[in-house]
Amino acid sequence: MAAALLTGVLTLPPDRAIGARCAIGARCAIGARWDDASQSARFAHAKERGLLAYQEVNYPISAAEDPTATSLPILAHTSNNPVASIHGIDGRVAAKVKAGADASDSPWIGEHLSWLGYAETGALGYVLNPLLTDEFCEVSVANVAALRAYYGRPVALELGPFYSACNGDFASEMHFLGEVARRADTHIILDVTHWTISNRNLGRAEDYGLDALDADRVVELHVAGLRKSGSGSFWHDAHGLPVPDEVIAFTRALVKRFPKVRAITLEHSMEGSESDFYSGLERLGSAVS
Repeated sequence: MAAALLTGVLTLPPDRAIGARCAIGARCAIGARWDDASQSARFAHAKERGLLAYQEVNYPISAAEDPTATSLPILAHTSNNPVASIHGIDGRVAAKVKAGADASDSPWIGEHLSWLGYAETGALGYVLNPLLTDEFCEVSVANVAALRAYYGRPVALELGPFYSACNGDFASEMHFLGEVARRADTHIILDVTHWTISNRNLGRAEDYGLDALDADRVVELHVAGLRKSGSGSFWHDAHGLPVPDEVIAFTRALVKRFPKVRAITLEHSMEGSESDFYSGLERLGSAVS
Protein backbone atom coordinates (compact mmCIF):
# COMPACT_ATOMS: atom_id res chain seq x y z
CA MET A 1 0.00 0.00 0.00
CA ALA A 2 2.05 2.94 -1.24
CA ALA A 3 1.30 6.62 -1.70
CA ALA A 4 2.02 6.37 -5.42
CA LEU A 5 -0.96 4.04 -5.88
CA LEU A 6 -3.56 6.51 -4.61
CA THR A 7 -6.25 7.94 -6.86
CA GLY A 8 -9.56 9.71 -6.39
CA VAL A 9 -11.31 11.29 -3.43
CA LEU A 10 -12.71 9.08 -0.69
CA THR A 11 -15.87 9.68 1.35
CA LEU A 12 -15.99 9.04 5.08
CA PRO A 13 -18.40 6.27 6.06
CA PRO A 14 -21.01 7.28 8.65
CA ASP A 15 -19.74 7.65 12.19
CA ARG A 16 -20.39 4.70 14.46
CA ALA A 17 -21.53 5.11 18.04
CA ILE A 18 -18.85 4.49 20.64
CA GLY A 19 -21.37 2.55 22.69
CA ALA A 20 -24.26 3.71 24.81
CA ARG A 21 -22.64 2.51 28.03
CA CYS A 22 -20.98 5.81 28.84
CA ALA A 23 -21.41 6.04 32.60
CA ILE A 24 -19.83 9.48 32.97
CA GLY A 25 -20.83 12.61 31.09
CA ALA A 26 -23.78 13.22 28.83
CA ARG A 27 -21.73 13.45 25.64
CA CYS A 28 -18.13 12.35 26.16
CA ALA A 29 -17.25 8.75 26.91
CA ILE A 30 -14.32 8.26 29.30
CA GLY A 31 -11.90 5.48 28.36
CA ALA A 32 -8.33 4.35 28.88
CA ARG A 33 -5.48 3.03 26.78
CA TRP A 34 -5.07 -0.76 26.89
CA ASP A 35 -1.67 -2.22 25.98
CA ASP A 36 -1.76 -5.74 27.38
CA ALA A 37 -3.58 -8.12 29.71
CA SER A 38 -1.69 -6.89 32.79
CA GLN A 39 -4.11 -3.94 32.81
CA SER A 40 -7.31 -5.99 32.50
CA ALA A 41 -7.99 -6.35 36.24
CA ARG A 42 -7.78 -2.59 36.73
CA PHE A 43 -10.04 -2.02 33.74
CA ALA A 44 -12.61 -4.54 34.97
CA HIS A 45 -12.70 -2.89 38.40
CA ALA A 46 -13.01 0.59 36.86
CA LYS A 47 -15.86 -0.66 34.71
CA GLU A 48 -17.63 -2.08 37.80
CA ARG A 49 -17.30 1.31 39.48
CA GLY A 50 -18.85 3.05 36.46
CA LEU A 51 -15.64 4.92 35.65
CA LEU A 52 -14.76 3.38 32.30
CA ALA A 53 -16.92 3.27 29.15
CA TYR A 54 -14.39 1.89 26.64
CA GLN A 55 -10.78 0.84 26.14
CA GLU A 56 -8.48 2.14 23.43
CA VAL A 57 -6.38 -0.76 22.18
CA ASN A 58 -3.03 0.12 20.65
CA TYR A 59 -2.63 -2.29 17.72
CA PRO A 60 -0.85 -4.44 16.66
CA ILE A 61 -1.03 -6.61 19.76
CA SER A 62 0.33 -10.06 20.49
CA ALA A 63 -1.75 -12.95 19.17
CA ALA A 64 -1.87 -14.23 22.75
CA GLU A 65 -3.52 -11.05 24.05
CA ASP A 66 -7.30 -10.76 24.25
CA PRO A 67 -8.61 -7.26 25.05
CA THR A 68 -12.21 -8.47 24.78
CA ALA A 69 -11.79 -10.22 28.15
CA THR A 70 -12.70 -6.92 29.83
CA SER A 71 -16.06 -6.85 27.98
CA LEU A 72 -15.48 -3.15 27.26
CA PRO A 73 -16.10 -1.60 23.82
CA ILE A 74 -12.87 -1.13 21.87
CA LEU A 75 -11.61 2.00 20.13
CA ALA A 76 -8.77 1.09 17.76
CA HIS A 77 -5.49 3.01 17.72
CA THR A 78 -1.96 2.55 16.42
CA SER A 79 1.32 4.41 16.66
CA ASN A 80 3.16 2.13 14.23
CA ASN A 81 2.07 3.36 10.81
CA PRO A 82 4.40 5.97 9.21
CA VAL A 83 1.54 8.19 8.02
CA ALA A 84 3.94 10.95 6.91
CA SER A 85 6.41 8.62 5.13
CA ILE A 86 7.05 8.78 1.38
CA HIS A 87 7.50 4.99 1.51
CA GLY A 88 3.81 4.56 2.25
CA ILE A 89 2.29 2.18 4.78
CA ASP A 90 3.52 -1.29 5.72
CA GLY A 91 0.58 -3.48 4.69
CA ARG A 92 1.42 -6.12 7.30
CA VAL A 93 1.00 -3.62 10.12
CA ALA A 94 -2.13 -2.10 8.58
CA ALA A 95 -3.68 -5.56 8.22
CA LYS A 96 -3.32 -6.23 11.95
CA VAL A 97 -4.78 -2.85 12.82
CA LYS A 98 -7.68 -3.42 10.44
CA ALA A 99 -8.41 -6.85 11.89
CA GLY A 100 -8.66 -5.41 15.40
CA ALA A 101 -10.84 -2.50 14.29
CA ASP A 102 -13.11 -4.77 12.25
CA ALA A 103 -13.57 -7.20 15.14
CA SER A 104 -14.68 -4.39 17.45
CA ASP A 105 -16.38 -2.22 14.80
CA SER A 106 -14.34 0.73 16.04
CA PRO A 107 -15.95 4.07 15.11
CA TRP A 108 -12.58 5.34 13.88
CA ILE A 109 -8.92 4.35 13.97
CA GLY A 110 -6.40 6.62 15.64
CA GLU A 111 -3.17 7.19 13.70
CA HIS A 112 -0.06 9.20 14.55
CA LEU A 113 0.83 11.91 12.05
CA SER A 114 4.47 10.95 12.18
CA TRP A 115 7.49 9.98 10.13
CA LEU A 116 8.63 6.67 11.54
CA GLY A 117 11.56 4.44 10.63
CA TYR A 118 10.56 2.05 7.86
CA ALA A 119 11.31 -1.24 9.62
CA GLU A 120 9.55 -4.61 9.83
CA THR A 121 7.25 -3.33 12.54
CA GLY A 122 6.83 0.05 10.89
CA ALA A 123 8.53 1.80 13.82
CA LEU A 124 11.97 2.86 15.01
CA GLY A 125 11.20 2.66 18.72
CA TYR A 126 9.70 6.12 19.08
CA VAL A 127 7.36 8.42 17.18
CA LEU A 128 9.39 10.72 14.92
CA ASN A 129 7.67 13.93 13.85
CA PRO A 130 7.51 14.94 10.16
CA LEU A 131 9.13 18.00 8.65
CA LEU A 132 6.45 20.65 8.38
CA THR A 133 6.62 21.15 4.62
CA ASP A 134 4.12 21.10 1.77
CA GLU A 135 5.74 17.90 0.49
CA PHE A 136 5.19 16.08 3.78
CA CYS A 137 1.65 17.43 3.88
CA GLU A 138 0.88 16.00 0.44
CA VAL A 139 2.37 12.62 1.34
CA SER A 140 0.41 12.52 4.60
CA VAL A 141 -2.87 13.32 2.85
CA ALA A 142 -2.24 10.55 0.32
CA ASN A 143 -1.37 8.01 3.01
CA VAL A 144 -4.44 8.91 5.06
CA ALA A 145 -6.61 8.37 1.99
CA ALA A 146 -4.99 4.98 1.41
CA LEU A 147 -5.53 3.93 5.01
CA ARG A 148 -9.13 5.10 5.06
CA ALA A 149 -9.90 3.20 1.88
CA TYR A 150 -8.22 0.07 3.21
CA TYR A 151 -9.79 0.25 6.67
CA GLY A 152 -13.24 1.15 5.40
CA ARG A 153 -13.75 3.49 8.35
CA PRO A 154 -12.66 7.00 9.43
CA VAL A 155 -9.12 7.84 10.54
CA ALA A 156 -8.30 10.30 13.35
CA LEU A 157 -4.86 11.93 13.35
CA GLU A 158 -2.74 12.64 16.44
CA LEU A 159 0.51 14.57 16.91
CA GLY A 160 3.44 13.56 19.07
CA PRO A 161 5.18 16.13 21.31
CA PHE A 162 7.61 18.59 19.72
CA TYR A 163 10.97 19.52 21.22
CA SER A 164 12.22 22.09 18.71
CA ALA A 165 10.64 24.38 16.14
CA CYS A 166 10.88 23.14 12.54
CA ASN A 167 8.15 25.16 10.90
CA GLY A 168 9.06 24.87 7.21
CA ASP A 169 6.01 25.90 5.19
CA PHE A 170 3.69 25.97 8.22
CA ALA A 171 3.57 28.22 11.27
CA SER A 172 3.62 25.21 13.60
CA GLU A 173 2.83 21.51 13.92
CA MET A 174 -0.76 22.46 14.84
CA HIS A 175 -1.15 24.29 11.54
CA PHE A 176 0.34 21.28 9.76
CA LEU A 177 -2.11 18.92 11.48
CA GLY A 178 -5.04 21.20 10.71
CA GLU A 179 -4.14 21.40 7.03
CA VAL A 180 -3.56 17.65 6.62
CA ALA A 181 -6.90 16.92 8.30
CA ARG A 182 -8.63 19.51 6.12
CA ARG A 183 -7.18 18.24 2.84
CA ALA A 184 -7.74 14.59 3.79
CA ASP A 185 -11.22 15.36 5.19
CA THR A 186 -10.50 13.36 8.31
CA HIS A 187 -10.82 13.47 12.11
CA ILE A 188 -8.36 14.74 14.73
CA ILE A 189 -7.26 13.38 18.12
CA LEU A 190 -5.93 16.22 20.24
CA ASP A 191 -3.47 14.81 22.76
CA VAL A 192 -3.81 17.42 25.49
CA THR A 193 -0.59 16.39 27.19
CA HIS A 194 1.45 16.36 23.96
CA TRP A 195 0.03 19.79 23.07
CA THR A 196 0.90 21.13 26.53
CA ILE A 197 4.42 19.69 26.31
CA SER A 198 5.02 21.20 22.86
CA ASN A 199 3.85 24.62 23.98
CA ARG A 200 6.12 24.51 27.03
CA ASN A 201 9.12 23.19 25.11
CA LEU A 202 8.74 25.88 22.45
CA GLY A 203 7.97 28.72 24.86
CA ARG A 204 4.50 29.36 23.48
CA ALA A 205 1.25 30.50 25.07
CA GLU A 206 -0.59 27.67 26.82
CA ASP A 207 -3.50 27.85 24.35
CA TYR A 208 -1.35 28.19 21.24
CA GLY A 209 -2.45 26.51 18.03
CA LEU A 210 -6.10 25.74 18.72
CA ASP A 211 -7.30 28.16 16.06
CA ALA A 212 -5.43 26.10 13.44
CA LEU A 213 -7.82 23.15 13.92
CA ASP A 214 -11.31 22.91 12.47
CA ALA A 215 -13.47 22.56 15.56
CA ASP A 216 -15.77 19.93 14.06
CA ARG A 217 -12.88 17.58 13.21
CA VAL A 218 -11.71 16.97 16.80
CA VAL A 219 -13.45 13.79 18.00
CA GLU A 220 -11.15 12.55 20.77
CA LEU A 221 -8.82 13.86 23.46
CA HIS A 222 -5.87 12.03 25.03
CA VAL A 223 -4.65 12.88 28.52
CA ALA A 224 -1.67 11.65 30.56
CA GLY A 225 0.90 12.74 33.10
CA LEU A 226 3.95 14.80 32.19
CA ARG A 227 7.40 15.42 33.64
CA LYS A 228 10.47 17.59 33.15
CA SER A 229 13.67 16.06 31.81
CA GLY A 230 16.61 15.43 34.11
CA SER A 231 18.33 18.48 32.67
CA GLY A 232 15.23 20.57 33.21
CA SER A 233 15.31 21.71 29.60
CA PHE A 234 12.36 19.77 28.17
CA TRP A 235 9.00 18.35 29.12
CA HIS A 236 7.96 14.76 28.28
CA ASP A 237 4.78 12.76 28.69
CA ALA A 238 4.79 10.28 31.55
CA HIS A 239 2.11 7.59 31.52
CA GLY A 240 3.14 6.41 34.97
CA LEU A 241 2.35 9.74 36.66
CA PRO A 242 -1.01 11.25 37.63
CA VAL A 243 -2.65 13.70 35.22
CA PRO A 244 -1.77 17.20 36.47
CA ASP A 245 -4.52 19.63 37.38
CA GLU A 246 -3.73 21.94 34.47
CA VAL A 247 -4.27 19.15 31.94
CA ILE A 248 -7.63 18.35 33.54
CA ALA A 249 -8.53 22.06 33.34
CA PHE A 250 -7.49 22.19 29.67
CA THR A 251 -9.60 19.12 28.99
CA ARG A 252 -12.66 20.74 30.54
CA ALA A 253 -12.19 23.83 28.34
CA LEU A 254 -11.44 21.83 25.18
CA VAL A 255 -14.63 19.80 25.46
CA LYS A 256 -16.53 23.08 25.33
CA ARG A 257 -14.45 24.42 22.46
CA PHE A 258 -14.70 21.28 20.28
CA PRO A 259 -18.36 20.21 20.12
CA LYS A 260 -17.76 16.89 18.32
CA VAL A 261 -15.49 15.36 20.99
CA ARG A 262 -16.97 11.95 21.80
CA ALA A 263 -14.13 10.20 23.63
CA ILE A 264 -11.53 11.15 26.24
CA THR A 265 -8.79 8.56 26.68
CA LEU A 266 -6.61 8.34 29.78
CA GLU A 267 -3.12 6.98 29.10
CA HIS A 268 -1.87 5.46 32.34
CA SER A 269 0.63 2.62 32.45
CA MET A 270 0.95 -0.19 34.97
CA GLU A 271 4.01 1.61 36.38
CA GLY A 272 1.60 4.10 37.92
CA SER A 273 -0.41 3.35 41.01
CA GLU A 274 -3.84 1.77 40.79
CA SER A 275 -5.34 4.55 42.90
CA ASP A 276 -3.97 7.17 40.48
CA PHE A 277 -5.65 5.30 37.62
CA TYR A 278 -9.06 5.37 39.26
CA SER A 279 -8.59 8.93 40.45
CA GLY A 280 -7.66 10.04 36.93
CA LEU A 281 -10.85 8.55 35.52
CA GLU A 282 -12.94 10.14 38.27
CA ARG A 283 -11.37 13.57 37.72
CA LEU A 284 -11.94 13.39 33.97
CA GLY A 285 -15.54 12.34 34.51
CA SER A 286 -16.15 15.25 36.84
CA ALA A 287 -14.49 17.65 34.40
CA VAL A 288 -16.89 16.86 31.55
CA SER A 289 -20.08 15.97 33.41
